[in-house]
Amino acid sequence: MDIYREFLLDHYQNPRNYGEVIDADVIIEAENLSCGDTLKLFLKRNGDIITEAGFTGEGCAIAIASASIMTEWLQGRTIKEAEDFKLDDLMQLLQVELTASRSKCAALSIDALEKALLIKKNN
Repeated sequence: MDIYREFLLDHYQNPRNYGEVIDADVIIEAENLSCGDTLKLFLKRNGDIITEAGFTGEGCAIAIASASIMTEWLQGRTIKEAEDFKLDDLMQLLQVELTASRSKCAALSIDALEKALLIKKNN
């Protein structure tokens, strides 16, 4: 097994930031209807900085690893940096090429992030 797949499997088997964030500013749920993966994203901020990001949910290795990697990346970033973070950026962090159907699993995290940022912007 190559190092990139090991990296992905490690994030799946030992997800970082898995769990609810106490006093989160935004909590959003997202679901991949084509496969049933679910994700609940928690974001806490101090001013313009995301101080804590967490998630819960169930899904395949790609969905869970993507959420783990994304929440690691988000912590300490500005809201603007988070708004600019797209699926291509997440795919680079995953370090593996995915088929179109598996890309949808990774996109679940991005969908949740975009919804969370939109909600926060409107409040």
